[in-house]
Amino acid sequence: MSAEIPLMAGCDHIELYKVLKAQAWVGSGSDAKLMIAEGLVEVNGEIETRKRRKLIVGDQVDFNGESVTVAAADDNASPKPNKPKAPKKKARPSIQF
Repeated sequence: MSAEIPLMAGCDHIELYKVLKAQAWVGSGSDAKLMIAEGLVEVNGEIETRKRRKLIVGDQVDFNGESVTVAAADDNASPKPNKPKAPKKKARPSIQF
């Protein structure tokens, strides 16, 4: 059975080490990079040693007997709201003598 990890809205890829972190398969990014470098992670059935490999929709990641498939972002998910812009400062009048 394979779980899914959705891409963030507006993104077309996710880096491999971030998948291991997002799935809580490792405790930190450095742990994830170490596991990948040691050849303990497979992508689409092949051992992958590139820590920052860009995964796209449909890619499957296997680690320690568990697997996850990269899925498209949920169209109903709303992106983070934009911060309100600070009001523009009025220009100071110039003084001419």
